[in-house]
Amino acid sequence: MSGLQVNRASISTLSAEAEIKPTAFNATERSAYIRKTVKQILDMYKNGTSEETLKEIFPDFYESYPGLFAMILKPEGFDEKSLSIMINLLDKMGSGVTSQHKASVVVGQHLLNSYVTPNL
Repeated sequence: MSGLQVNRASISTLSAEAEIKPTAFNATERSAYIRKTVKQILDMYKNGTSEETLKEIFPDFYESYPGLFAMILKPEGFDEKSLSIMINLLDKMGSGVTSQHKASVVVGQHLLNSYVTPNL
C-alpha cells in the first residue's frame, strides 16, 4: 500500500459506533415523504408540468433533495429499482429492523453491483 496506513482497530471501532448511532431524522416519516413527493412530481411531469413549475410547487423537496429531484426528471428516466431499495431501507430503519450503517452497506453494495462491477 503506497504510503497509506490502515488502522484496522480504528476502522472496527468506528464501524461499531456507526452501528449503534441513532439517525438524526425520523426515517419512517422521511421515506413516506420521499415516496409520496416523488410520485406526485413524476405524475405532474408526465402530464406536462415544467421543471421550473415543479420547483415552485415543491420548493422544500427541491432544496432538500436537489440530486433526487434532477434524477427523477431525467429525460431518459432513472433507476427506479435503486430508489425503491433506498426508500425501503429507510422504512426498515424507521421500524428498527436495520440500522443506518447496515442500510448504507446494502446501498453501497447494490450500487457497486449495478454500476461499477458491470463496467470492469
